[in-house]
Amino acid sequence: MAQPTESILKVMAYFDTFNYPVTIEEISSFLDQPIQRETLHTALQSLLDKQLIWDLGKFYSLKNDPDLQEKRLNGNKRAVKQLKYAMRISLFLSWFPFIRGVAISGSLSKNLSYKGADLDFFIITASNRLWIIRTFILMLVKGFAFIGSRRICLNYFLDEQALEIEEKNIFTAIEVATLLPARGIHTIESFFSSNSWIFEYLPNTHFKATPKKELYSGLLKRGIEWLLDNKLGDRLDNWLLKYFSERWAKMLVHNKRLPSGFIPGAVSTGKHFFKPTPNDFQKNVLSKFQERMNNVNAQYAMITERTTTSSLVK
Repeated sequence: MAQPTESILKVMAYFDTFNYPVTIEEISSFLDQPIQRETLHTALQSLLDKQLIWDLGKFYSLKNDPDLQEKRLNGNKRAVKQLKYAMRISLFLSWFPFIRGVAISGSLSKNLSYKGADLDFFIITASNRLWIIRTFILMLVKGFAFIGSRRICLNYFLDEQALEIEEKNIFTAIEVATLLPARGIHTIESFFSSNSWIFEYLPNTHFKATPKKELYSGLLKRGIEWLLDNKLGDRLDNWLLKYFSERWAKMLVHNKRLPSGFIPGAVSTGKHFFKPTPNDFQKNVLSKFQERMNNVNAQYAMITERTTTSSLVK
């Protein structure tokens, strides 16, 4: 088992990829091994003494940059307001047919919001109806964007037949652990149960509390579901999957990037899922994380060697 200091540095290096200082509670939650509170405090103090990490008020960071503290505090304050708005959007999304679960993802699920940031949502649909409802919601979201509303990003869809996340690594483990449930208590609980593998990476973490309110189930929603609960619905869902998959494949050939850096068509699709291509943003984060870990390990080894040499000389 790794030393407590090594586990702490791993957490710090991961969140440093986002220039995000962390609290002691967050460090504890995202450690890769169980550590008692007293041991954690001792290890943190050791790293502070070696100047491998820095104390920024109630936060810790690999960088001695007070601006990071200010940015995080401002981001946390802005998130309070945005979370209320996102919860209202979640209620609206739950009105749609075939929606079985809605959760808030991205930076907002980590209680952070920056000016102009998207509102990211994680959607779970009924089995074999993902592409019908995704298309319907997408048209409405594009309409909201056209009239100048805040950008709503529906960047991850699963249906009830594919609740287990395929990619298993520190990035996906943290994303699942920080997912903020909004609507659909039973489906969200099933999703969490299907992804208990995250505890192999984060043994101290816990899933967020599931929403107390269930999904909206009005007459119109039930009526549309009844109308498409047949072979027509099956054919339509399959056709939409084929149409969008071929369209994105053609867009990907051009390899163009939007101002945000996103490559149109850089998505992964299947009958039961729609998600960003793992080899894009996820791969980039993991690469930066490894780079920071290499730098931190090199610094740690150098300081340890210097300390050992000094002790031998004495």
